[in-house]
Amino acid sequence: MLLFVNACLRDGSRTERLARMWLERRAYEGEVVELSLAELDVNPLDALGANPLAEYSRSVADADYGHPMFALAKQFAQADEVLIAAPFWNYSLPAKLHAYLELVCSQGVTFDIDETGGYVSLVKAQRITYVQTAGGAKVEAADDHSFGYVRTLALRFWHVSQVTCVSAWGVDAPGADVEDLLCAALAEQ
Repeated sequence: MLLFVNACLRDGSRTERLARMWLERRAYEGEVVELSLAELDVNPLDALGANPLAEYSRSVADADYGHPMFALAKQFAQADEVLIAAPFWNYSLPAKLHAYLELVCSQGVTFDIDETGGYVSLVKAQRITYVQTAGGAKVEAADDHSFGYVRTLALRFWHVSQVTCVSAWGVDAPGADVEDLLCAALAEQ
């Protein structure tokens, strides 16, 4: 199963269009499951919110993953491949995607810690593709707190061997041919 995590929150999103172009080009032969974060009540772990940190911590300590807050992590762990689509916002990613990833990074579900303190992957996927578009010019890798963050999670927690990014930059520039920029981003892959 290819899990398509759609973190595009606007109608007519160019990032979503690029992700759908990637999916079409990828021609994945198995089941594609789309998870629209715009339609989910995904909240960060905190003391008072919909996903209370104390309950999460207690569940992890007891290795009890029956609470609904672990459903997204379980789904992620079972995916054979993951596609994440998110616009590049303020040098980072949308808060809703960050909250989703916070829930996905569940010890005992998507990763664990061995006796030496090292991370052990519990996910099936060995390929994660991150799709993003940005209104402005391409930034240096050190300033990209979007794909850089996802790549770090993929490499460190999940030991995913193939982590790639498809980026279209400058889509809001005056006179930009958005379709050409999207096609060029795909051609670089």
